[in-house]
Amino acid sequence: MYRFLTAISALIIVVNSNAQDYQIEGFAPDFVGEKVTLYTYQDYITMEKIKLAEGEVSPADSLFHLDLNIGTTIKGLIEVGRTEAPIYLAPKSSYAVYFPKPEEQVISFQNSRTDIMFFGLDSTDINYRILQYHMWFDEFVAYNESAIARGQFLAYLDTFSIYAADAYKDVEDEYFITYVRYNIAELQQTVGGSSRSNLRLNTFLTYLQPFPVYYENDQYMKFFKGFYSRRFADFPPLIEDKVNEAIAEASPTHLMQALKQDLFLSNPEVRELVMVDKLGKQFYERPDQKRNILIILDSVIEHAKYPVNSTIAANVQNFITNLEPGFPAPYISLKPIDAEEENITWRKYEGKFVYFNFFETWNDQAKVDMKIIQGLKTKYGDYISFLTVCTNEKKADFDAYLKANPEFDWDIVYIGKDSELKSDFRVTNVPAYYLIDQSGFIAMAPAPTPSPDAEYESIDQTFFFIKKALMPKDGKRVGEP
Repeated sequence: MYRFLTAISALIIVVNSNAQDYQIEGFAPDFVGEKVTLYTYQDYITMEKIKLAEGEVSPADSLFHLDLNIGTTIKGLIEVGRTEAPIYLAPKSSYAVYFPKPEEQVISFQNSRTDIMFFGLDSTDINYRILQYHMWFDEFVAYNESAIARGQFLAYLDTFSIYAADAYKDVEDEYFITYVRYNIAELQQTVGGSSRSNLRLNTFLTYLQPFPVYYENDQYMKFFKGFYSRRFADFPPLIEDKVNEAIAEASPTHLMQALKQDLFLSNPEVRELVMVDKLGKQFYERPDQKRNILIILDSVIEHAKYPVNSTIAANVQNFITNLEPGFPAPYISLKPIDAEEENITWRKYEGKFVYFNFFETWNDQAKVDMKIIQGLKTKYGDYISFLTVCTNEKKADFDAYLKANPEFDWDIVYIGKDSELKSDFRVTNVPAYYLIDQSGFIAMAPAPTPSPDAEYESIDQTFFFIKKALMPKDGKRVGEP
């Protein structure tokens, strides 16, 4: 406790003594020696992050320091090791924070989340205001819990909205006022405002038509993505047909014209943003349109009417063609050996990790690895699915190989040497290995090989890690009663 109080006192002294130098001073005793990185989001469509500053948790006093130089209020993300925490950053502001370890240590390939603690936070600071607003709303809901439970949530939300407008009428912080407005708007959507036609129209007229696009406000963009959540396939048939025709022509102009027929896309800036977002979604749902979608995105990157949308289009293009962990795995639809079975997609393996590999029958290392994969399936088959694709030039060689190895009892599919899947996964040499998570997202690319590498590491260690995460000490798998 003494060490904690001493460190916090030091934080506040450092922040106050550098009043003209804006920074984050942090105390992270559970992360000594770990790298500290401060990010913000370049856009809230792809959630692309950009680095603002970096440092290290000092072994001497468990403190870290990050310099700030921002011109407008933004949402940031402090990443320490494999743990992250959100923070709002206002111009000409410094922060003293305690960065604790997560309450629950979840075994995951993604970062764990924690909540930072602020010290000496001014009541006009954006973090203070947002925290105070949510506490007030939670208290309001708790006080009116009985009536809200009887289905009167929207009525009480309208009342709270009036209270909030009055409470914050003199606040000049545009980011905060926008945050509150669209937090309330999102709550209205949650209970039907974005699906029922009359409420959807009212939501549009109240929250979208009168206001600009607040690209940098996280709450606005969360509401925006909820309101415009429909895919191209969800549009009325006439519009959907025009959309598909425009994509077939690889024409962003015709696509914008098709989308203009939707009342809620009358604003050209909104329409261009929605077009970019939906093209990213369509890329995975319509593999036959992939090439033209990329052509359209290229055009938007170069000729967008609104510069911010050009940046977002570039991020979407990178997103859909990238194999970084946390990104969706490229689309697959593979014909199994048994022609009567359905094509293999990632949905077949939903709920399990998938070890996915490319091989060719002439490659000695690939053949050795295939034997090891058989043993891994026996050992970890309850927790890991296996999928292998063969890129041999001749299918006859593949057929002969399978006939000679009848013990291989996982999904093994021939795709040939010219399959687009090779470019989708950027395969330049075989064997090549990837680990896909339970939801069809990239977990590791490339993944460790079945055979130990020069450091004596193999995928077996990762599988052991996954098995341990899914099988607690009581012997029950996670999710079992």
